[in-house]
Amino acid sequence: MARIPSPHRPRHLARQRAVQALYQLQINPDSARVVVEQFLLTQDFSQVDAEYFRELVIRAGNQQEQIAVQYAPFLNIAWQQLDTMERAILSLAWVELCEQLQVPVKVVINEAVELTKRFGAEQSHTFINGVLDGLARTVRTLEAAEFN
Repeated sequence: MARIPSPHRPRHLARQRAVQALYQLQINPDSARVVVEQFLLTQDFSQVDAEYFRELVIRAGNQQEQIAVQYAPFLNIAWQQLDTMERAILSLAWVELCEQLQVPVKVVINEAVELTKRFGAEQSHTFINGVLDGLARTVRTLEAAEFN
């Protein structure tokens, strides 16, 4: 039986690539634009929302200080002490929670948890879920209340 492609798959794939790019950006501090261009040249983007990928990486890459400040109340360690993959996933989710208001809170958190299960440490998805729930309650109060 043929699998019907989801209309949401291009964005899901954009998030996957964005997390990988944000991870690379943290271990090799090029500019976000350079990393985006490298990914677009070397990866298959035929089924990926490339424009959404570009927007996520550039926004997250250019706002790390603000992202760290906004997450601080929900972390028990400093932002820079977090695992590199956790920082990448939280950065991506921050862009969607704070700047992509058309993306529902439920989608942001579920996608982040799934990305963490795929790329993160074994139990880090529960940590990511808790941190994102805290941020969502402050930046999208009404929607986060409906989600929980």
